[in-house]
Amino acid sequence: MRTWNRPPLIAVVLAVVAALAGCTQRESPELMSPGSTQFSEAVAPYTLAFISRAYDSETNQTTFQYQLQNATAPGSPATGVLAVLTNVMVELPACAPAPASFLPPDGASVLDDNGIHGVEWGVGYDDNPGLYYSVVFPGDVPAGTVRGMVTRGGLHFVQSLAGPCEGTFSISGVVFVDTDGDGVQNANELGVDNVTVALRDGETTRTVKTASDGDYVFTTGAGNYTVAVDSVTADNTDFNEVLYDGWNPTSPTYVSVTVGPNSTGNSFAFEPDVAHVVAQIGDNGAYPTNGKTYQWWRSQINHALHHGGHDDDDLLLGEHPHHDWYTADELVGFIHQIQALALPSQYHFTPGHELQQAYQILNNHACSDEDDDDDDTFGDGDQTVARNHLDGDEDGHGHHDPPTCDAYKVLQRELLTTEFNHVTGRGLYTNLPLQYNLIEWGEGVLQGNQPSGGGDDFRAGGGPQRALTNPVEGGGVIFKKVNGATGGGGVGG
Repeated sequence: MRTWNRPPLIAVVLAVVAALAGCTQRESPELMSPGSTQFSEAVAPYTLAFISRAYDSETNQTTFQYQLQNATAPGSPATGVLAVLTNVMVELPACAPAPASFLPPDGASVLDDNGIHGVEWGVGYDDNPGLYYSVVFPGDVPAGTVRGMVTRGGLHFVQSLAGPCEGTFSISGVVFVDTDGDGVQNANELGVDNVTVALRDGETTRTVKTASDGDYVFTTGAGNYTVAVDSVTADNTDFNEVLYDGWNPTSPTYVSVTVGPNSTGNSFAFEPDVAHVVAQIGDNGAYPTNGKTYQWWRSQINHALHHGGHDDDDLLLGEHPHHDWYTADELVGFIHQIQALALPSQYHFTPGHELQQAYQILNNHACSDEDDDDDDTFGDGDQTVARNHLDGDEDGHGHHDPPTCDAYKVLQRELLTTEFNHVTGRGLYTNLPLQYNLIEWGEGVLQGNQPSGGGDDFRAGGGPQRALTNPVEGGGVIFKKVNGATGGGGVGG
């Protein structure tokens, strides 16, 4: 029979407890149902202290040793009534190899308790006056941060301590373009690729880059950290500096997190600074553009629909005889690339009718003073639009009424033009990642501000008028600039 290292009175009490449970011996600890979980080490009566990590090259094994101590008297074994009502546990993270052995071996079990997978001992088994507990691993296992737990009377006291490799907690989130400025990611708000995110723990900093969907994840041990998106980084290939140069954060740029368990949803939101981006675009700006205008792309589609994109037909249309035309197949290929750029619900064209539908979007006279001189060979009313002053005559004082614009149609047309430029390597040709993120933002703005009635309406001038928000208007301004509406279209081919 196993003997207990306890005073006689305690032994009597334990015998009564065992009898009431229907047994007189225990070969392994019976876990009590947790009454509650406490994460404050300040109120824990006992703590599991890390003693040492030792690697034995002869046996090729690594031993992590711990001791149960009084929280108020570190450095010596715990005192007081412990018995089988107290358990200690050390986490076994997924990054660690399977343990080779445990010390003491009796009373040890590998199990899941209170959300922690680890090795747990029932205190009081065998002769262990020093209350030492060890886990032995094969190989040279580095030290990291894991969780330890002391259970007493149904209360669980969770703490951080040194253990094998690193615990498998994760800190995750996303960096995304914010179309409505509320700092919360919606379904139409997409992630930003290649942004460096920093994880700080005191003097230590780790970094990861966001994936194509803007997601990032750190795997680390339990503890308190700061996660941040910095405006300046040591990596000159990431997107951070460009992001901060032309975008405004709509959420905090750093957050404090505690892991153990995992910490999710640590996200960072940005929206374009319209005035700044526009100021940076142009032949003489920081972001030069060689984008073609919507009229240029409309002519390309018009030519392909009626003449197959052959240069022999140039003179018939009054075009420059050396103009390079895309074929219908090439333009349809561009449209298929556009459909895959960002949101699948934007610019969704009917197979077999892609060119006609793209033409109708580009042929949308969204402002009353637009004067397009393209030949109306497609025949849907291009030349029937009254020139310069659709919204009225002179006001009686020799002045024409100011133009009016449907900003949603402007954005729809100009963004599609930018996407044609993007898939052909035009536009912000020195900074295509910036252009792509602007496209993601623009498509999100379109979806989030769709005219009432919804659906795809490819009719020129179709769709009801609606109240417009600043992102819609700002998007039209940005993409017009990208498309060379103010002179940028003269750069490149």
